[in-house]
Amino acid sequence: MTQGKRGGMVRRSSVTIEEVRDYWDKNPLCASGIPHPIGSPEYFSFYDGLREANETPEFSCGLHEYRKFAGKRVLDVGCGNGYVLERYAREGAEVFGVDITETAVDLCRKRFALSGQKGDFRVADAESLPFGDGSFDCVCSMGVLHHTPRPDKAVAEIHRVLAAGGMLIVMFYHRNSLYHRVGMPLRWLLTGKPVRRQVDEVDGIGNPKGDVFSRKELAELLSRFSGLEFFSGLLTGEMILPVIGKALFPGSVLKRLERRFGWFLYAKAVKP
Repeated sequence: MTQGKRGGMVRRSSVTIEEVRDYWDKNPLCASGIPHPIGSPEYFSFYDGLREANETPEFSCGLHEYRKFAGKRVLDVGCGNGYVLERYAREGAEVFGVDITETAVDLCRKRFALSGQKGDFRVADAESLPFGDGSFDCVCSMGVLHHTPRPDKAVAEIHRVLAAGGMLIVMFYHRNSLYHRVGMPLRWLLTGKPVRRQVDEVDGIGNPKGDVFSRKELAELLSRFSGLEFFSGLLTGEMILPVIGKALFPGSVLKRLERRFGWFLYAKAVKP
């Protein structure tokens, strides 16, 4: 890492955008674990169930405040297969999505065609967004920016296209989660796979780039925004203790721990 303009630490990676694009082109989000033809109604239904096992619909509504953006313009950077944007569209938002692969963009279009919603989807990477300054009232990016080679550049682009007073909603992997601090080191002892590589491959074997952020590091990355709010989510017993953790940690205990030590680190903020 090198020193950033505002005193924060800027992550740089030897991984290229082309390598990231190649991986996700060959490995669409969760597709290998879905037993249905990609882009079929059954595919989307199965994916939605997987996602909602980690983030309940109630949690998603509270995080994204879908109804707040009725009649407003919303951008999802790394829109995947359109899960989040479809919910904004249902509540009346004008939605736009970018993703690094044509496969993802095509999936978004198929999802929206099935649900009868309207959306604008384009192939682009997070570090170079094809929109004018101040174009959006809300920009979200869920579990995406830790995969791009230059998260600082992507955040600068999001800041540029977000209108003054607009909302930022993001999710990153959490450095100080129990998964990263306890579970992954234990897996290193058991399997020999270094923690660094485990982070890269959370979303699939061969993924060239993943990263983790503490609250302090994420605050530095988002220093141009105001009103920063942080919380974490997603924690299972097996994330803490491989093999035996599921039996050892009651759900009530995990729920108390996950808002501080969960694997997903969420941030909401406003562009001044």
